[in-house]
Amino acid sequence: MKLKRPQNLLTQAFTLIELLVVITIIAILGSLALSQFTKTMENARNLQVLTVIKDLRIAISSYQVEYNRYPVNPSLLTSGDSGEDIPAFETDENTGLVDALTSTQASASGSSGGAVNLNPKDIKFIDLPVAKNGQFGLVGAQPPFRLTDLWGSTYLVLLDTNGDRQVINPDLQNSDPSIAQNANNPPPQRLPTEIAIYSLGLDKTPSTKDDLTSWRTK
Repeated sequence: MKLKRPQNLLTQAFTLIELLVVITIIAILGSLALSQFTKTMENARNLQVLTVIKDLRIAISSYQVEYNRYPVNPSLLTSGDSGEDIPAFETDENTGLVDALTSTQASASGSSGGAVNLNPKDIKFIDLPVAKNGQFGLVGAQPPFRLTDLWGSTYLVLLDTNGDRQVINPDLQNSDPSIAQNANNPPPQRLPTEIAIYSLGLDKTPSTKDDLTSWRTK
């Protein structure tokens, strides 16, 4: 009776090199999947903030149509240089803007020191979430509120207060050369809009590439 010779073990299993190749491929695919997931989450967060910026801009415009003025502390409107728009201001407790758009009893201190009702018609122009841990929404137990983005920073608002229907472009000072010094598509000196709003983004630093703005298409 002839005995059957056992097959070579190398023909029955993966070699060490083959196993390393498979592990490497799996690691690469996992890294790509994680990178894509991170990018997707970043895009989703940015979209949330951009949606608030859009809604805030519409709310300010609607208020302006209703009252023929901007929903801010009257003393701010006289703080700019002659012939120039007022500087960008924050959506904090001092401007009156957030309360004027959300509260039916919004008031702010006037230039003479007396309280001015910024929303006497009791119109609610925007719905905003309540912030969690000081992020993404209204901060404060009661008015005056501050409005923050997903990273806990206030938004910045530019208004056309000199009536020329444009505001200075913050991107002129952007630290990213592809924005501030783009030879093919240079940023305009002024934005053709009466209201411009932006968030400082994840880095919480003004005039950087990750600022989320109401005027950039990307």
